[in-house]
Amino acid sequence: MTDYFSARRTLVDDYLASLAARTGAPAVLAAPLARSLASAGKRVRGILVIAVGEAFGCKAEKLVPAAAAIEMIHASSLILDDLPAMDDALLRRGAPTLHREFGEDLAILSAVALLNHSYGLVAQAHADLTPRRWPMQQVLQRVVDAVGWDGTVAGEAVDLHMNSAGPLDFDTLEFIHSRKTGALFVAAAAVGGMLANIHPAPLQRIEVFAKNLGLAFQITDDVLDVTSNPETLGKDVGKDEQRLTFVKLAGVEGARKLSEELVETSMTAIESLGPAAKPLRALAVMVRDRVR
Repeated sequence: MTDYFSARRTLVDDYLASLAARTGAPAVLAAPLARSLASAGKRVRGILVIAVGEAFGCKAEKLVPAAAAIEMIHASSLILDDLPAMDDALLRRGAPTLHREFGEDLAILSAVALLNHSYGLVAQAHADLTPRRWPMQQVLQRVVDAVGWDGTVAGEAVDLHMNSAGPLDFDTLEFIHSRKTGALFVAAAAVGGMLANIHPAPLQRIEVFAKNLGLAFQITDDVLDVTSNPETLGKDVGKDEQRLTFVKLAGVEGARKLSEELVETSMTAIESLGPAAKPLRALAVMVRDRVR
């Protein structure tokens, strides 16, 4: 499946590069936007959009704008997460964080621009497809809910202020990461399926798959934060020393075992989808075994 993932990643990368060349933003903003759009991400969320849509009969090319939109939302969240007021990170995707290169003001404006234009891309992807089982409002609502005050923003808020947000236990961690990370995985899968006119019952299974996959992805992140290095990961390590993580609660091996169990649960959720879901199963294995 390596060729499959490489081809879909290239589709997303090429689309983002074309966006960077035609934003129409003033030069002072165009430069940080171009850096953000062209940064060398894994594109797991964008590939998830495409893989789910293809599993239900939609052409990859029709799904690329929505896949790019999900990647733009993810990039926006990383820019904000890296700011001095939050993680105060130095390195992201093998390069200086955006605020270190362009200043906090332009980093924040870039994040807001990416987030807002992502909604338009999802809407355009929906408008370009016929027939349409799902109204545009329902498709967009999945994305808005993933980002908003009960999504990524909520997870980030509790993560930053967990000492005043309740007990430090597995339930708190699950709340944080099901929103900070899992919510956008669920939205990516749901959007891909809805653009492919998925029926409600398989959509529920796809969302269970994506929720567990997102949590497994985050737990692996926690493990890599203590077992890897900046050269391999392309970002700072050891940033979670002052935070509650799955590694702190369960240890490295316990966290790895939990990640494996979540991946197994995710694959069980899509057993009934048959051969069409082969890329989704391979994606789950890739998330489990990743080293960066």
